[in-house]
Amino acid sequence: MADGLKMDPLFVGLTRPPMIFGVSYMFAVSNLMIGMMAYVIMVDVKYLLMMLPIHLIGYMLCNNEPLFIELFRVRAEKCSRCKNRFYHGANSYDQF
Repeated sequence: MADGLKMDPLFVGLTRPPMIFGVSYMFAVSNLMIGMMAYVIMVDVKYLLMMLPIHLIGYMLCNNEPLFIELFRVRAEKCSRCKNRFYHGANSYDQF
């Protein structure tokens, strides 16, 4: 009998997003853009070096779920909280 689930490497390779240095392409580009903008505005090397710890955090997140950034972006777009959530105790789009 089978000991567990078999994983087909072709299927895994076709379903993963494009990766750069262990993180998804979207995360790598956004990290690069934010780091470069901070460096250009502040003109200090420490702002350019802040990309490394952010990249390591992204690497740990993308190691477990390669589509983490894309899933988080979709959740933030679709499942936003309304401003009067505390008044009604739930998401309600009713006007006061």
